Amino acid sequence: MILQEAPADTFNYMVLGFAVILGTMGLHVVSLLARFRNLRRDLEVLDEVQAGEAAGTGSASRMRTSR
Repeated sequence: MILQEAPADTFNYMVLGFAVILGTMGLHVVSLLARFRNLRRDLEVLDEVQAGEAAGTGSASRMRTSR
């Protein structure tokens, strides 16, 4: 009876830990979505540049033909 103690009350720490972990995962997902959106935008710009060069309207094509 002398050594009997109640277990430590760590429920609040567990909830806080899960909140931190889920918050970090959420920020990571948002970061990945933003990077993916920027990557798609960059790909569209590169496709436009490539299409312009193929049509001969790109600045690199003009430089090559003017020499």
